[in-house]
Order: sequence, then C-alpha cells, then structure tokens
Amino acid sequence: MTGVETFILQLCAAQKRSGHVPSIAMDLFSREEVRAIAQRGDIAVYDLADPPTFGATFQATQRTTQMKHAGGRLAKLWFRIRCVRFLHQLLREADVIHIHAVGISCIDGFLARAFSPGKALIVTHHATFTWFAPYRSLVSDLTFWLEKRLSSRVVMPYAAALAELVAHGIPKSRAKVIPFCVDQELFSGHASMPESGALTIIMSARMFAGKGHQELLSAVAALMPRYPGLRAVLIGDGPNRPEIEALIERLGLREVVECVGRVDHGDVPAIMRQGHVIALPSYMEGEMFPLCLMEGMALGLPAIATRLAGIPEIIADGETGILIEPRNEAALVRAIELFLSDRAFYARAAVNAITRFQSRFSAAAVAQAYLEQYEDALLNLTNRAMPT
Repeated sequence: MTGVETFILQLCAAQKRSGHVPSIAMDLFSREEVRAIAQRGDIAVYDLADPPTFGATFQATQRTTQMKHAGGRLAKLWFRIRCVRFLHQLLREADVIHIHAVGISCIDGFLARAFSPGKALIVTHHATFTWFAPYRSLVSDLTFWLEKRLSSRVVMPYAAALAELVAHGIPKSRAKVIPFCVDQELFSGHASMPESGALTIIMSARMFAGKGHQELLSAVAALMPRYPGLRAVLIGDGPNRPEIEALIERLGLREVVECVGRVDHGDVPAIMRQGHVIALPSYMEGEMFPLCLMEGMALGLPAIATRLAGIPEIIADGETGILIEPRNEAALVRAIELFLSDRAFYARAAVNAITRFQSRFSAAAVAQAYLEQYEDALLNLTNRAMPT
C-alpha cells in the first residue's frame, strides 16, 4: 500500500466510528491488503478491477469476464461502462461520492456523479498539478473539465498545492485545504524519552530513489564516533533496498541500523514507539504530505524532514521538529546532533508534536472537517433544487 490507501482507510475508520457509513470502491489489483484492513473495520470494499454487475446472470458475468481477458479497445470501453454503471448504482444508496485522485484521474467516478444529480462530489488530490503535467492526456483533460463543473469541493492537503488547481480553473469558492490524517486510535501511546547521549531515529518510507535513505545513513555514520548510542530503524521495502543494504555494510553500520522491511501497517506503531525521532530527508519528485511524519508525531516523536512540498505545513520548525534543505547532509547532521545534545529541546519538541498532531492531523479532526464539507455541499445542492 501507498500513503493514498493508508489515508483512505484511516479516514474511513474515523468516519465509521462517528456513526457514518463509508465504503470504498477501487481497483484492488496488488492491493488486497486494503480489503483485509477494511474488513477488520467492517467497511465495505468493492473491486473496480472486476466490478459486480447488479442483477446480472451468471452467464452474463462469464461473458464480460471473457471480454476482459480478451483485451482490446472494445473490452476497455465495456469495462469503463461497467464501472460507471456500478458506481451509479452505489450512489443510489449514498449521499456523497468522495474521489481520491492521484493526479487528474477517476473519470468513471465523475461520470457516475454526472448521472446522479443531488449527490455531493468531493475530490481530494494526492499529487500536485505540476507533478502530473507530463502525464496529461485527452482523458485526464476531460476528467479535469468534469471536475471543474461537477465538484462540490476540491481539496488539497496544503495551500500551495491548492493554489495551483485554482490557477488552472478550480473555483476558489469551492477549494479547500484539509490535511491528510493518521488514526489516533491505532497510533496511540507515547515513545519514551531517550537516555543521555542516545537516540533512535525511525525512517518509515518506501525504498525509492530520492526518499533520503542514503543521506540519513551518511549522517549517522558521521555522528557515530561521537555518539555511540545513536541508532536507526528503517521501515519499508522497495527497489533501492539492495543499494541501501550495501551502503550500510560499506559504512560499517550493520550493528547500528536495522532494516525491518515491509510490515503490516498495524505493526508500525509498536516499532515507532521504540524510537525517539521520525526522519524523512526526502527530495523525491512527487512528494506530497507524508503520513509517516504525522504517525511519528502522534506517538510523541519530534521530526526531522526537508522543506519540500507540504512538509513545512506538517512540522513547525524549531517547535515540533527541525526542517532542513533537501540533500543538505551537513544540516541533517546538525539536526540529529541537536536532539542528541539538548534534552530540554527534545522534551519540548516531543510535547509540541503530540499537541500539533491532535489538533490538526488526527483522523477524528480530519473526518470532522470533511463532514462539514459534505453537509455544506449537500445543503447547497438542496437549496439549488428548491423552487424559488
């Protein structure tokens, strides 16, 4: 799973606890973990890779499955029609369709809403317009045209990203900043205060180029001679893992750095509670609003991260953590050393991190922010439908 699926699941869990009825419709190819987690929370999940057909006979379902495997434009068109029809049917029993778009996507959802007047449409974007620009196509342009005309609200997690969408035609009156969130019930409890001269850094990120694993390892290696109590734990897997493992060997950090690999999301809090600082020295193109920083903050871990994308709206520099420039290893070393050497600063930052998380990034707070948008959108639709 990526941060997109993780956020959706945590938001739905908070909505369910608040007495609402969320359901998820998405392509589950390579995402079966989403279904398993959702089922544990009694949240319905529908697979858009093979959407059910309401009222279809067994023979009809067999024929559509055969068409799917045959491939070709006709099959793709038919399955798009199936998705639109299925989403339209789901909307008969719902009040809101909430589209989570990576870039400009989900034309099926917009078309389903076009055939469902009176239903609120909320769009949350998980990538900036600038990042998506090289991938634009006729379909995405049509999707964006529909979004500008049909959406009740368009949401980005931070202001600069939302301003891009407004500059490209999203009405400012319908644009809203709502951050991503972390489930405060899953990420509960507090990490312990580090002992003098000791610090365990947690980095929870897929092992892709640009996430900053190499820079963190180099900083740890630079500080080890003076701070033998320094440790690091890397959570996650990915194509760069062999390169990262090789660097750990070259720098002589095998006894200092632990790579735990990919773990179930439900196991992440226990690992993070063993640490003292959450770090993400990312410079990756397409970085957005990293959940891992908020996950650490929920447990009382101050953060070290880069001034990139929406990260400065997560971390209050000097209060809940430290912001550094991307690819500035010297600044990363200084930030880690400050937490090692100034226990009073660490203690203040830990308390501030929890406070900031609870007020801004908890799933309960974000679910309430979305509920207000749902209700306001539905009220506006009702008022427009009433005769004058």
